[in-house]
Amino acid sequence: MKHMLENGLHLHYEYQKARQAHENTRTLVLIHGMGFDHTCWDRIIPYMEDEFHLLRYDFRGHGLSGTDSIDPARLAISYVGHLNSLVCQLGIEDFHIVSHGAGCIIGLYYTKAYPSKVRSNVLLSLPLFNSNSTANKYADYRKNLMNHQSMRALADHVIPNATLFQPGSPEFARLYDAFSMVTIDRYIELLDFFAGAHAEIMEIFRKTTGPLLLLTGERDPMYPPYLSGLIASANPDCRYTTIYNASNMLFYDQPEDTYKQIKVFFDAETAGYRTPLDPYLLDLHADFIGLVNQAVQPEPSAVRLTVTLLSSFQVFIDGKPVVSGWGRRSAKDLLIYLLLNPLATRDQLCEDLWKDMGKTKARNQLRVCLNHLKQLLNNEETKLISSDNRQISLQAAVECDLLTLQENTRLALNETDPVQQEILIQEIVSHIRDDLFRHIDQDWNLNLRMRLEIQLVTLAHNQADVLVKLGKYTSAIACLKYVILFNPEEYDAYERIASLYELINQKREAKAWRNKLVKLQPVK
Repeated sequence: MKHMLENGLHLHYEYQKARQAHENTRTLVLIHGMGFDHTCWDRIIPYMEDEFHLLRYDFRGHGLSGTDSIDPARLAISYVGHLNSLVCQLGIEDFHIVSHGAGCIIGLYYTKAYPSKVRSNVLLSLPLFNSNSTANKYADYRKNLMNHQSMRALADHVIPNATLFQPGSPEFARLYDAFSMVTIDRYIELLDFFAGAHAEIMEIFRKTTGPLLLLTGERDPMYPPYLSGLIASANPDCRYTTIYNASNMLFYDQPEDTYKQIKVFFDAETAGYRTPLDPYLLDLHADFIGLVNQAVQPEPSAVRLTVTLLSSFQVFIDGKPVVSGWGRRSAKDLLIYLLLNPLATRDQLCEDLWKDMGKTKARNQLRVCLNHLKQLLNNEETKLISSDNRQISLQAAVECDLLTLQENTRLALNETDPVQQEILIQEIVSHIRDDLFRHIDQDWNLNLRMRLEIQLVTLAHNQADVLVKLGKYTSAIACLKYVILFNPEEYDAYERIASLYELINQKREAKAWRNKLVKLQPVK
């Protein structure tokens, strides 16, 4: 079945009621891993369908679900929002999450956002390493397999390491079918996101307080039992079990044994009783837990790229400024493009930056400019930019004041807590100046600039309304002046400012603003 999201994207899902349903029947939400789809659960479904309502779906860009372009910084929010929209439509108020691989990460983010809805998490082959650098190495290895623009090379690596089924078997072939439905762009997008967010994901896992079960396959070469056991130890409340004679997709290799462990876990949690832990034993193990937490502490990014675009243009690598060379060979424009489009195809980049050139000439121009930008960023050492014959992407975590402004504006518009909204607005206001967007002045980024200006105007109007209700007229006037900064022809703002000046007995200012309005309005 299809579920249509607000942005027009559709999710494919299957929802089946338990065969032996009763008033307290529990719901399981099954989230597949990266490259797979909802059909990967087919082998374990027969063991679950009597006692549980089952919801499984293809997340964005996988299986029969649609895909779209999205700001990589919003991926986690989007995947959480998609799942929440689906369960709300189906009227599912609370549920257990059973997830595999990258699906575990979606489940953890969802649990953080909606803890009251998630009764427990069952994590099958949680894709976490003991360090960020290891996560990045494995992500880079997978991306290198796709250098020839083929998902087949990646599938040839992942699938034989994910299952014990052999080539030529129907079970093996079905996994290749699922991989064939995923585009290279979507897969790389997720790889980059998960690698970049590794430290955050580890922290979410460590702080998850609800019932938690981590299962791993005895013969999983990607996340072997010794690694998964170490990761599980980072959360003392996490139960951990190994499924024998199974690889990464343990629920696919050994569905019955996997289900039995899940059922035991659910029944134990339903019983609601755990033997109190002896304080002496807790203290005895505290040193080991401390060592484990040190072992999986987030590492700082090897390279940190910082770019300021609001008012001044500055670039820093690991805190050291990169001063010269930005005025040549479109270096500044190319870097700004990659900041706003961290994964870009060469063709689209040429179309946006050099649309007046022929295709061949534009690609040559891109090659020259890209080489120059790599030299400025010392790319041989920093590895900030990855490129192949088809696409170019930023590989490192980036701090950029424009991206922060975008995100804070979005958060402020959606924030319902007045105190939190005020904090966000004050942060936004600290950046606003007359020449705020002086470096966002090209045809290709005009839409982004206009969209952000409209959002800022909307936010300023809304905040002015709140301040007027609180009797803070001077602050409301300051907000409305920001409206005029971004849109000098917003005539209503002039009149509102004049009226507010009258309320604080500044009639001269009120008259001055009405005179400005008269001069601006067309003569009738």
